[in-house]
This record gives sequence, C-alpha cells and structure tokens, in this order.
Amino acid sequence: MTLAPLRLDDLSWADLVDAVRSRIPAESSGRWTLHAPVDPGMTLLDLQAYLLEQQVYRLDQVPDAVVHAVLRLLGVPGPAPATAAVTVLQILPAAPGTRLRIREGASFSREPGRGRDFHLERDLDVLPVRVAGLSVRDTTGDRDRTADLAAGRPVPLAGAYGRPARVRVRLTVSGDGFPDGGTLSLLLVLEQPPGPWTGNRTADGWAAGAVPDVPSPAQLSWSYGPVGDPAPLPEGAVADGTGGLRRSGLVRLTLPATAAGAEMELVLATPAATYAAPPRLLRLSPNSVPAHHAQRVRLEEGPDGPVVAQLADHPPLPGLTVVLPGDAAGRLIDVGHFTLRETDDAGSGRAHDWTAVPDLAFSGPLDRVFTVDRAFGALRFGDGQTGRVPRPDVTGPGTVLRAEYRLGGGPSGNGGADPAVSVPARAAEPAALLAFPALAGFARPQPRAAEEESPPGDWLFTGGSSDTEPPDAPCTARALVPSVGGAEPETPAAARRRAATALAVVTRAVIAADHEELALSTPGVAVARAYALVGAHPSHPARNVPGAVTTIVVPRVPRAPGDSTAPDAVPMPVPDPGALTAVRARLEVARLLGAGVFAAPPRYRPVRVRITLPADTARRQLLDAALRRFLDPLTGGDDGTGWPFGGVLRPSALLRAAERALEAAGDRTPVQAIAAALDDGPYESCGDLSLRPGELPGPVGVLVCSTEPSGAAPREVRA
Repeated sequence: MTLAPLRLDDLSWADLVDAVRSRIPAESSGRWTLHAPVDPGMTLLDLQAYLLEQQVYRLDQVPDAVVHAVLRLLGVPGPAPATAAVTVLQILPAAPGTRLRIREGASFSREPGRGRDFHLERDLDVLPVRVAGLSVRDTTGDRDRTADLAAGRPVPLAGAYGRPARVRVRLTVSGDGFPDGGTLSLLLVLEQPPGPWTGNRTADGWAAGAVPDVPSPAQLSWSYGPVGDPAPLPEGAVADGTGGLRRSGLVRLTLPATAAGAEMELVLATPAATYAAPPRLLRLSPNSVPAHHAQRVRLEEGPDGPVVAQLADHPPLPGLTVVLPGDAAGRLIDVGHFTLRETDDAGSGRAHDWTAVPDLAFSGPLDRVFTVDRAFGALRFGDGQTGRVPRPDVTGPGTVLRAEYRLGGGPSGNGGADPAVSVPARAAEPAALLAFPALAGFARPQPRAAEEESPPGDWLFTGGSSDTEPPDAPCTARALVPSVGGAEPETPAAARRRAATALAVVTRAVIAADHEELALSTPGVAVARAYALVGAHPSHPARNVPGAVTTIVVPRVPRAPGDSTAPDAVPMPVPDPGALTAVRARLEVARLLGAGVFAAPPRYRPVRVRITLPADTARRQLLDAALRRFLDPLTGGDDGTGWPFGGVLRPSALLRAAERALEAAGDRTPVQAIAAALDDGPYESCGDLSLRPGELPGPVGVLVCSTEPSGAAPREVRA
C-alpha cells in the first residue's frame, strides 16, 4: 500500500488558540472566566501558540540529507544523478571505400560549438563494406528479402517455434579491402513487442531494453566467407549485443582478411529457435557505434597540480570542496575513478581509492567517500565524522592524484534520428526502394562506383587529428536511432514522489496477484499476461500441493492489423525457455519462506466453432476473423485484453461477437445458429463449455454453414 505523506503543519495559530481556549473551563474548574484579549493569561496563550506554530512548521522542513538517508533506509534508490543521452552513429568516410579507425572518445556533433558533442564509447573499425542483399530461409527455401528491407517492411528472421533459422547477408567489399582483418560492427534494429515491457541498457553499449542476465532464446552461430562457402567464425570472434535477437542491439564480428572487390557472405544460423514470435528486422547498418553525450576526462596530477593544491592548502577541517578543471560546472555527470596518495599515521605515502556516494549520512569517520556536485562541478568531502577528510601526500615526486570523470549530460542531448536522405528517382528502381535510400542499391546486381557512394551524414567530426587513423581523415556520421536518456539530477522533491510510488510496487510474492504482477514486470522479458495457479505443481499435475504456485506466462507477440494473416503469425504464443527462466528467478527472490514457485507456458485447448448463416456466405472470412479475435489469448474476451484463463465458452457470447462483426461491416445477415465444441467432442449450442483452470482456447477452428433456400440440410463451408 502507498503511505500517505505525513503532515505536521496542519494546525495554524488560530486552530491552536481555539483548541486551548475550549479546554480552559474544564482545566480551571470554572475559575478562569475572562477569556478576552485584555486578560494577561490569554496573551501568554497567544504567545505560546505562536511559538508552537513555528516549531511545528520547522518539523516538516526536512533537509535534503535527511531525505536521502530515509530513502536508503526504505530500500529506495536516492535522487538519481545526471545522465547522458545515448545514440548510435553510423560513420561515413568522405572518400567511399576508405578504411578508417575512429578512436574511443572521438566526438561528433550535429551542432558544432554548442556543447552538444557526442563521444564514441569504444574504438571503431570503419570497414569498406556495403550490405548488398538479404535472404531468409523459410518453408519454401531461401527467399530474397532485400526489397522488403529496403522498403521498410519488417523481415522475419526465423520460422515457427522450434524450427531452425538461417539468414544470409551479402556484403560487397570495396576500396583497398581489409587485408589484415578487421572488426565489423553491425546495428540490428528489431521490431519491439507491442505494449510496455521492463528493461535497461547495458553498460558496454547500446541495446534498447537490454538485460544481460536473460538467457538467449536461440544459440546463434555466425559464418563468414565467399558467397556459397562461408566458414564459421571462431569462438570469441562474436560479441552479440542483441541477446540472441531478443532485442535491438549491436553485433561486433572479428572478420579475417578480405581482398578488395570481393563478394562475401555473412550467415546467421540456429538449429532450433525458440522465439515466442519470429524477430522482425527493421534495419541493418554496418560501421555503427554507440555514442554518449558525455566527454570522458582523465586527470593525473603531481604535487603541484591545481586539484592537489586545493586538497593540500585546505586545513584538515570540515567543509572541504574541490572544484574539478575542464569547465565542469553544470556539466559534471559522475566520477568513475578517484585515487589519492595520502599520508598515513606512519608518515609514508600510499595511494587509496575514494568512492562517490549519493550522500554522507551513512558514512563513518574512516570512509573514503565524497559526493558529486554537478551545479558547481565539484567534489564535497566529509567532516571527519561522516566521511574522511583527505590528507594528500605532497612531500615527494610522482603522481599524487588520478581521476576519471565525465562531463556533459542533461536533456540537451536528447533528439530524434536523422531523417532519410532523399535521392533522385531512377526508372530502373522500384518506387518502394526510394523510401529507404541507404539500401536502394540492393536491387542493382552490379552497381557502379558512383552509385556506391553514400550521402554525407548530418553529424560533423569535431575530434582531434589523433582521433582517426590515418590522422585527419575526413568523415561524417548519421544518427540511426533517437538519442534518449539525458536528464538533470533528480530533485529531492521528485525523489520523494518517486519513493511514494516505489513503496506501492509489489516486491514480495504473497498472494496470487503478487505473483502475476512480478511476472509481468520481469526485466528484459516481454510478458503480456500472467496467471497464478495456487497449489499447482508441475510434477504433480493432478494434486493440490500446499505452498506451490505455478505462474502461467503469455508473451507479447505482434497483434497489429494484418498480423493474424501474416506468414509469421503466432495465434498461440508460447514463451521461450529463457523468458521462463527469468520469470522464475524473479519469483524465487520474492517468494515466501517454504513456498515453491514455478513458471510455465500457457496450456491451450482446441476449440471448434460452427456458425450457420443463410445461403449468402460472403461474410464468412469476416466471421472467421472476428471469432478468432474474440477467442484470442491476447486480444480476446469482452474487454479485448485476452480470453480469461479457464474462461467459460458460452454460445450466446459467441453469437454476440458474430453479430457485432456483421453490424460493424453494415451487414444485416441474421445468424441462425452457433455452436461450440472442445477437443473432438460434440457441438454444444445451448450449454456452456468450461475450460480447465489456466487453459486458453487454441487452436480455434471456425466452420461456416449455409442453409439452402429450398430448405435442404445446411452445407458446410470452411472459412
């Protein structure tokens, strides 16, 4: 439950005076009769009420340090620090076919000179590689999906649950190639499951909704080589930031030496994919790298350094504040490393690590901690009671201080991805390819050199000459995804409001609803529905086991218009084993002592529906789609949130769903009869059909029957 905020200053001076005045007759036994302002006793009461009102007011003026401490006692993270926006940049050399190396920390900016530079988080090999084709294996064999990707249509990369998958990416190597090998960084943007799902970003790169602890839904293998003869890449040559195509992310591939002008092939395969829904590829971009709106500064000073001087010149008294160089005021994000050589009790110097903390309330006199002040770009140390007072050793030569911190951050770095660059229309190209100009060359079997050139990006290189190899190599960049995540430090008032919400979040699995809410909020897993079966144990399906709770999990899969008829449609979604493992691990942490918690896929039961119409059966496809949607595990039911677990099948409800579908289409055709059946049982047109606890309908078969005008027996027409 949510705790109501404590109000200590409700009483005003008038309320206090009225409360005391009403008690005077009883407390004085009727001897105090004059209650007018002229009475000296009333004057004293007015004065005491005034002083008490001031004290009550001050009680509610809680200092920020107390707010931080109380939040930590409640187990709620304190006020969030400043954060930097992150995006993914595709580096484009000015000369097509040029191989570059961009150093870590190199900067690009859409608006140079305005403090909005984005810095690369790692080194990047810009290889002279162009994606020239994409094919995916399905039930009919390898199918070329280049035009679909170029037109912006999602491309399913795998088949049904449990089937193998194989994706072939054709690469064209230009320029001088990379005769000494190189690392290719590919951005794979996948369609996100509909609806909200909890996740975070990995620390070493960009990945929307990435949680590294969730097992992969498929064991992927990568191969690279000439077209038709690729060789498996060795172990350790692949760094998969997509979690096995569970989410969008970057894949870094260490490739062998490749000559210029070669046509190579990159193959992604898995023997048995267990995706709840086939991952749909939206974009495939080489030479991509994450970039943050943050500049990493490394500081190293000797005894005469300015920061060391601030530490050494200050007496060992409370209130020590050190201002960092580099115009850190208003731009300091965090301090990742701070090492100081100090004088110990024996008089010798020794380096010690200091740690940044949200506040000093829980620090002791020997703790080497400090707080970060973004507004002043400073570090604030303790007073000897809450936090140690630093005493640098400046008596000898050598390094006294080593620090690493970041500057930038804030909401100014947030923004959208770069718009698509328009190109002139060509008669030989399909019109659909023009909507995706970066891939428009896919349809051309033998592109000319002039057509291989990519238009320059909207981001200009703002780094130094040593940030590229070779030095001063001209290049631009293009933002492939929106830059998001930049924010200023959270205020104490906002932290208190967030704490009130956090205290209402379920963290312990006590009742059935707690198990369901915890399953729905599992980080890194797209869960659409959850249903807790109390007393159900997977090893004892026919018994009620005390203390056992099995949570049925239904994953999120595409349910947009047209998805039900798509080749990769998933009418009966089943979570992958990795998702079930993540849900069970979350429940295991929150379970009660002695309770057994389990996560299981949904149990489907075949349902057949027969509907009888007059001779005109022009609406049979409409009725088929309407009834399947009404019984759908994600969009079914009367409220459209999914068919209830173990819900009762009533022919009257099916009749209403069919009639509503006809009315919505403007069709007044009457529905003469409707019946339903479970499994291979008989049709029931009047009585209800009950599913077992936790079951959902599926697969759903709809049979449309038409009555002949001459009164003959109904004729069955399969929808």
